[in-house]
Amino acid sequence: MKKLFTLLFAAVMAMSLSFATFAEDKPAAEQPASTSKKKSKKTSAEKKAAAEQKKAEEAAKAKK
Repeated sequence: MKKLFTLLFAAVMAMSLSFATFAEDKPAAEQPASTSKKKSKKTSAEKKAAAEQKKAEEAAKAKK
């Protein structure tokens, strides 16, 4: 009986380890296109910084 439990335990361990070994992540290319088009939400501070940077670039172009 003890040998039977040992064999059962060994089989369960072997199966769980094989599942972990052969598991694969999907490459980024196989993900649906809808998930890649999500817009990231900017905070108000980031929006202000982007607006200030754009104004500075426009001012630099105007000086040339």
